[in-house]
Formats: sequence, structure tokens, C-alpha cells
Amino acid sequence: MINIEILYKRLAHIKQLFNIGIEQSHKPESIAVFSMLAFHDSIEMFLKLLAEHKGLNSANYSFMDYWTNIPNLTLKESMRNLNARRVNLKHRGLLPAKSEIEISRVNTIDFFQQNTFTQFNVEFDDISLIELVSYGKVREYLEISQKSLNNKDSESCIKNVAYAFDELLFTYEGNKGRWHSPFSFGEDMRFQSSFSMGLSHGDFRELAELGKFVDNVNESLKSIQKAIKITSLGIDYKEFIMFDFLTPEVTRWEVGQLDCYIGVKRNWTEENCQFCVDFVIKTALKLQDFDFDISKLELLEKEN
Repeated sequence: MINIEILYKRLAHIKQLFNIGIEQSHKPESIAVFSMLAFHDSIEMFLKLLAEHKGLNSANYSFMDYWTNIPNLTLKESMRNLNARRVNLKHRGLLPAKSEIEISRVNTIDFFQQNTFTQFNVEFDDISLIELVSYGKVREYLEISQKSLNNKDSESCIKNVAYAFDELLFTYEGNKGRWHSPFSFGEDMRFQSSFSMGLSHGDFRELAELGKFVDNVNESLKSIQKAIKITSLGIDYKEFIMFDFLTPEVTRWEVGQLDCYIGVKRNWTEENCQFCVDFVIKTALKLQDFDFDISKLELLEKEN
């Protein structure tokens, strides 16, 4: 029997691959066909994990042998059909029809929902990908956020998921430049305003107009900088817009403390809160997939 922590982590990897298949299956048909491979591979990883957990030697098992050796597995014929579609695609170059992709998606969802709890005593929907996030503080904020959501505390969930995202970007940018982040795209304009420049005082119309112009330019530059940063990091901007609308702006103090003020409460349904948590998890996994410390790319000076 596999250690419970290792078991949950491997189940999280399986769910990650399953999620990739789900995402691919909703894309245009030329890309959606490859979801078949992700679905099949995620199920095969599940079956190998299950055999190992039960102490079975599955080294010589074919895909369908698992149903012979583990009788309480369900959806045998559906999985036989999925396996046939995968063989046709991978080994014969026969592309599945759109209806076959949809059937495969439904069958894969049913397989995990029916078998995960029966075999591992955990609901598939409860398997969290937070364990796969390698950034420590980000993972901590996400765990608090998910726990708050489970306890129906939507405000705590939203605050901590906002902290998680801010910490994620801060951590990722932290080792990418010696003095200046390559993802800042200009100077920080957050503290520049007509008030700080003394243009909001007095009764002079010219100064008031200039102050209004400065504030408008400042807001435009901040919006442009944010949009360029998000897209340059490979983050889905449409999803970010929804996340940004649902979460408050975070203030980072010099001591590293994070704070936020919730002025306007949004429609923080369970679905919307879960979207925010999943968005940060997906973004973290994407960024950590290609991370680097720029100081390790620099040439060391030779000693004389």
C-alpha cells in the first residue's frame, strides 16, 4: 500500500493530466483530437497507481487486463472503446469525429468519478492540485483560500486567493532581474498622481486640466503595463480579467506584508470563488514549468 501523501500527490498529477485533456477537448477540432491521448494516459496512470496500491505486478498488463485483475473497476466497455479510438489515432492516423471526442470526455469523467472513491476512498472532485504548486507562500495562501471556501467563507477565500496571485507574480519576477524586473515594462506609476505633483490645488483652470490629464495618462499606463505583463507571462488574459474583477487590489508593504481593502463585494458564489482558486493554481503550474534565476545565467568574473 502506498504512503497516503505520495498517493494524493500522484492522484493530483493524474488530475492535472485529466484537466489538460478536458481543456484540449473544448478547443477547435484540430487540437481537440489530442485530448484522446490525455484522457487515455490519465486513466492508464490511474490504473498503474491502483495496481501498485493493491500490490499487483502490472508490468505485463495490457490496458484491458486491469478489468480482469481488478473486478470492481467500472465502465469496462466504455474504456475498451476509448482505447480503440486512441489506437486508431496514435498508431493508424485515423482522426476521431467530434462526437467521439465528446463521448470520450464524458466517459473519462464518469470513470474517475465512479472509481476514485471506490478504490482510494477520496472523491475525484476533492483532489487538489495545490500540492503541485512549488512556491511555498503561494501554496500556503491557496490552502487557506480553499479551506475558507470549503467553510463557506467567501470573503476570506477571495482575500487569500488575491494574496496568492500577488505573491506568485512577486516570487516569479524576483529572480529575473538584478535591479529591475523585465516584466515591469516601465516605472511603477501607482504613486504618481495630480495630488502628489501638486496639480490638484488652487483655482487655476490650467493646473486643474493638467492634473486631469496626468491622472488619465497615469491610469492608461498602469492598465497597459498590467495587460502586457499578464500576456508576456503566458497567462490567459480573458480569464485574468474575470479573476481581476472578482478580487481586490493587493498592497505589498516593504516588510513583505500583504494587505487588501474590499470596498465593493462581488458575486462571490462558490463557483466564482473556485474559479479564482483554480486560476491561480493553473497559473502557478504554468509559470513553474519554466522558471529560472537570471543570476545563474551570468558569467562569473575570472579571478586574476
